[in-house]
Amino acid sequence: MSVTKFLLLGIYLFAYSNLFSMQIFSPSAPEKNVFNHKWEFVSDNVMGGKSFGKLKINNDEGEMFYRLEGKVSTENNGGFIQFRSKIEISDISLKGIKFKVRGNGEKYFVHVRTPFTFLPWQYYFYPFYTQKEWTEIKFLLSDFKKSHKLQPSEFLSTKIKSIAFVAFGQDYNAELDIKDLEFF
Repeated sequence: MSVTKFLLLGIYLFAYSNLFSMQIFSPSAPEKNVFNHKWEFVSDNVMGGKSFGKLKINNDEGEMFYRLEGKVSTENNGGFIQFRSKIEISDISLKGIKFKVRGNGEKYFVHVRTPFTFLPWQYYFYPFYTQKEWTEIKFLLSDFKKSHKLQPSEFLSTKIKSIAFVAFGQDYNAELDIKDLEFF
């Protein structure tokens, strides 16, 4: 393959991959997503847990990002803090999620809920680690793991009803920054 053909193919693939993506964060109204649903902070306090924290919307050199910070405690059967929002995807061709992340090196999770996750403790999850510098996390919907054996193993993007970024499962200080969330 010639260099020219190779470059043209690369430009085409880059343009094609960005053509069929959907940005979820809303820069014009950052407290809501593009579906006009609020981003909300939730902790295990709703079930008697002892974790605490907050969601902050920040700017870094003109770029908006969301920060989840707090203390995760497994005391009293707790162990999570998260920020989440309802979503309404109508494009069946979207097959994955990508976003940029930085943090304190701890393990975090993306959780999504579908009509198959009707109990509060059911969800699909994808784990990831953070670094001090911004890095991109990119994965397919088929990479999600189910939290319960009776859930289907796979689902379509149009079945996702909410998305959450979660600090979970162990005692630690959470500091998670997220920006540029997209479905592709």
